[in-house]
Amino acid sequence: MNIGGALLYTSFIFTVLAVIFLIIKQVKIGLWSAGIAAVSITASVLALSYAFVSLDFSTYYVWMFGSDVLTIGYRLAAMLVGQDGTYLVWAWLSILITFINLKRHRQNTNQYDSIYALAACSFLLLLTIIMNPFRSVLIGEGASIPAIGNSINPALVDILMPIHIFTAFAAYAFALVPAAVSIAYLTTGKKHRIKDYLRLSWLFLSISIILGGIWANRLLGWTGFWQWDPIQSVTLATWLLITAALHAEIRFNVGEYRRLFPLLCIYSFIGCICITFVARSGIYNSIHTFLETPTFLVLLIFILIIIIISALFALLFSEKIAIKSSPLSSAFAPYNTFYFTILLLIVLAFIAFWGPNICLVLQYMGYRTVVSTEFYNGMLYIPTILLAYLTGICMLYGKVKNKIIAYVTAIFLIINTILVFATQYSPVILILPAFFFITSNTLFRIVHDTRIKNRTVFIHRAGVGIIHLGFGFALLGAVVSMSLSTVDNFSFALNEENVYKENADVCVKLLDFKVNKVGSNWIQTANIELTEGDRTNNLTATFMKHRQFGFVSRPAVKYSLLSATIVDLKGMPPCRLETGHVDLVVNRYPLLNVLWAGCTLLLAGVILTLLSRFMRRRR
Repeated sequence: MNIGGALLYTSFIFTVLAVIFLIIKQVKIGLWSAGIAAVSITASVLALSYAFVSLDFSTYYVWMFGSDVLTIGYRLAAMLVGQDGTYLVWAWLSILITFINLKRHRQNTNQYDSIYALAACSFLLLLTIIMNPFRSVLIGEGASIPAIGNSINPALVDILMPIHIFTAFAAYAFALVPAAVSIAYLTTGKKHRIKDYLRLSWLFLSISIILGGIWANRLLGWTGFWQWDPIQSVTLATWLLITAALHAEIRFNVGEYRRLFPLLCIYSFIGCICITFVARSGIYNSIHTFLETPTFLVLLIFILIIIIISALFALLFSEKIAIKSSPLSSAFAPYNTFYFTILLLIVLAFIAFWGPNICLVLQYMGYRTVVSTEFYNGMLYIPTILLAYLTGICMLYGKVKNKIIAYVTAIFLIINTILVFATQYSPVILILPAFFFITSNTLFRIVHDTRIKNRTVFIHRAGVGIIHLGFGFALLGAVVSMSLSTVDNFSFALNEENVYKENADVCVKLLDFKVNKVGSNWIQTANIELTEGDRTNNLTATFMKHRQFGFVSRPAVKYSLLSATIVDLKGMPPCRLETGHVDLVVNRYPLLNVLWAGCTLLLAGVILTLLSRFMRRRR
């Protein structure tokens, strides 16, 4: 066992000791034990990082993904490519966050939340130990240290890769504390403020989803930013649950959702584990999926245990709270709008989660089926439209009279109803009234809130408004770009350089086509001139036949003010390089940049709410 493995075991032992000391109410010793565990696993992460930077191929995990062809930055990023390293990073972040939370509340005698959180950290450390990122290649008789490493797939050599993966596991780590506090609340009735942890989890998961979409759009040749891959579906479901929890927390503070809010926090964390389960089970057809691993059954058992325990605690939980009833005249009051908002978010999360799992159920029943994009788009569309209108109503409430809200909502709903029959249910047309309803009402609210003198309160409310404004723009961009996307195919003979070919309003000229052999890898490069309307751009698309990783496509991506164009080179196998054709696929996504702008507003809004909390604490 090397030093990294020893540190990993040390962290596991002291995490378990911290749980024991907190159970017997030795908080100070438990805090010290948790601190030693945090330091140990941090040192373990540094040890693995050094092994990758120094290319220590005596470590099997380094040999699997390290290589001297990678820069130091990508050697470090390679830590996040395999299961071993991601488990280690997940456990590391979880222990650090749990330790910080424990230190903040060290004056409490009963540390049930920290006990549950550290118990979960022990489980994550156990998974890491099972995978053992520090195992040696010198196991078999006569084994020797390899001279070179396997490296990582060239498609993963992108700055977005480590950020996408790291932010995902940061989100999982931040989701742990709200889940642990929620189980503790169902056990003891003791409350802690956990909204900041939920916001941070939501923020990092949002960043991961957005960067994953941009990365897929520009590099991986997915022909789009969203393919309803099982990992994407379960991740979206988890994101929706965290969003529902953030809304439920507001009403929880006034005595509502005493069971629902804790369960939403717990199931948000379960969703994070489910994402990992989908990736590591080997039973889902996903581009993110690893081969089946020893942790498959352990993950499944852990998920079932949390579900059973949380459901049992929720059933046994009782707390008498006086809740004010909402009269019929206040139909737009938060009591009602938040209820339906949370309900719709849960419905959307269920649909997104159900899609990949119904395929699995049918597969075990002997039916082979694939859930199409149309299933998700069709099932999610109406609830999303309703959610958009609820968002607009919430933005107006308290700023104008209820009658005005009713009139404005009725006008937009009538327009929507007319468009349903006039356009034969065109998703693009139907989204427009909902978009204008959200944006106009949200902008009105933001302008109205400029009268607030308290800077901290204004920043918070502006952040909330910007979040919902971002939702409107993201919704418009997603629906339009997916519904009106176009695909144009062009095929050029090898002697057709500088020849124009036109399809509808797209014109492509093949400037040149080059084939280079670098080592044992074949790299095909197509330089083209792309004309759309009155705009002309020179683009380069590449296709690699890699000796080790097979075919790797790097499309050319051109962003305009509102849209995006992706040109994918469908390469040829080396045996056809003299007789084949240069095949190009031009994918166009209108208003895609509106989606990215909306996502940016979402992130900016939640950052402002976190900033307002920081300013309030400083006071």
